[in-house]
Amino acid sequence: MVSKKEKKKDKAKTHLKKQKTRTAPGKHLPKGTNVTKTEFRVAKIVIPSQSSNINRSGPTTKKKLGLKEVLGKLSHFSLTVRTDGLEGLKELLTSACSASLINANLAFILSSLVPVTQDKERKLRRLAISLLPLVLSPVSPSLLSPLHSLLAAHLCCSLTHIDPRIQQDGLTMLDTLLDKAPSFIRSHYTTLLPNCLDQISAKKSGGSGKGPSVAANITESMTALQWRVLVLTRVDRMLDTVVQDKEETGKLSSTQASKSVVFSPGLFCPLASTISPSWLPVSSLSNHVTSSNMQTNIKLVMPLLMETWVEARADDTNTRKGSTLTSEMGDLLLCLAGVMDRLIRLALDNSEGGNRDSVLQLIKKKFLVDIDQHFLSFLPYTSQGKSCDQANAILCCLSLAVREVVDDHMLEVVVRVTASKNIAPSTRLRLAKQLLCRDELTVEQRDMVVLALVKVVEMDAGKEKIAAVNLLREQAMRWPHTGVTRWVENLPNQLVNTGEGEKGVQVELLLDTCLELARSCNKILARTFLVRWSEILGSVASSEEGLIQKLNFIKHHCDVTESQQEMVLA
Repeated sequence: MVSKKEKKKDKAKTHLKKQKTRTAPGKHLPKGTNVTKTEFRVAKIVIPSQSSNINRSGPTTKKKLGLKEVLGKLSHFSLTVRTDGLEGLKELLTSACSASLINANLAFILSSLVPVTQDKERKLRRLAISLLPLVLSPVSPSLLSPLHSLLAAHLCCSLTHIDPRIQQDGLTMLDTLLDKAPSFIRSHYTTLLPNCLDQISAKKSGGSGKGPSVAANITESMTALQWRVLVLTRVDRMLDTVVQDKEETGKLSSTQASKSVVFSPGLFCPLASTISPSWLPVSSLSNHVTSSNMQTNIKLVMPLLMETWVEARADDTNTRKGSTLTSEMGDLLLCLAGVMDRLIRLALDNSEGGNRDSVLQLIKKKFLVDIDQHFLSFLPYTSQGKSCDQANAILCCLSLAVREVVDDHMLEVVVRVTASKNIAPSTRLRLAKQLLCRDELTVEQRDMVVLALVKVVEMDAGKEKIAAVNLLREQAMRWPHTGVTRWVENLPNQLVNTGEGEKGVQVELLLDTCLELARSCNKILARTFLVRWSEILGSVASSEEGLIQKLNFIKHHCDVTESQQEMVLA
């Protein structure tokens, strides 16, 4: 008999035979299969940011990453890594020592961050644009000036990108630069303006000579008209930034800062300022010829403005295409009027190097008929909102600037617009200055303009108030028997009633005005000033000695005027 042990062994042999691989007939196993090979391969494993020799003397994130490691992630192919890099950069920019970090590594930060604003992922673009204010806020214009070309190149690429979503984010990036880097806008607006307008313009083929037309670019989130309004609003802000800068520069160059001093023997008074500019940009060493650029921009912008307004009026549900507008149309009119006005002001500015006559001839030849037909013939516009009043004032300024002769009807409209409400003080001053220099104004019209200036003096402060006072003083000297006499009579009362918080510049402005009028032998001022002399002296007694000296000069001229008046009556 076969034992159980032998049966188990037989089963095991049978199991091994079933496991054995059999080769096909005619094939044999290769030789050397039972040889042990001692060869081996080595692969290098790279673990980033794990070396203990990295010097992190600057600020780090919660993940112990420095600025170099964070910015290195922005160019990575992975979306997660790029997002992590932007989050880490945000953490560094919001730290306590962010200002010194940005000023020391500005070029490195911007050259790594700005390209992300054109990323295909919307989340990354928005996050990168949101970091730009943190970078640009602590930076001075002189430090940012060498990087203007970098910002301009990437911004123009965003504005003219083939993807409409990146174009819209380019407008958001432009808003950031308008707020945080106005010096960049002032130096590159002639380059940015055509790139902005490329979003809403379609180049015409053929020799029509009328310029480009508006493009019908419609997206899922907005209509073509809404997109045009967004673009034209940015263009308006750009031109406004440039115009304000040129106005301030012109005032600084034309007027020198004056200071009242008390005479003393050996007093030194320098005739010219010895303060040199703190920095000089390299771009100022080259010659700029921008007159042709401005005329080109006028030819590019004006047809787009006309067609946009005509199309918007055609879509208006109001059956009467007259002066009554909806609030939406009023906002659009304000935007279009602002762009036209500022663009023509820049083109007419002599500091731009352009020929004023050639610009006026271009406007009158190509665009004045369309401006009259579509904009000026319906003045004044009315709407439920407040934007129409400001738009009316800007269009009136435009009409007075491009026309040498204004008819009686248009002159009456301009005067009524000047006296209307909801107008910016600077615009009201422009209108008043252009009107008061015209001799064809009637006495009633001149009084309406003077009353508008008095309201500016009473309600505003700062440079607008100073400009309004100067205009009123000139009118009091040229037209002493008009409605400006009420304002002259009230000057001594203003000196007496000036509050403690308003003293200083306010009192000096009033005294300068009174002194100029007293020198011109203004009888009305002399009479009221001498009547309230004791009250005026008591209100100014605690001020500087120079103001007391100026007050005595005014009293002297008023005494001379009164004595001359008594001699004439005698």
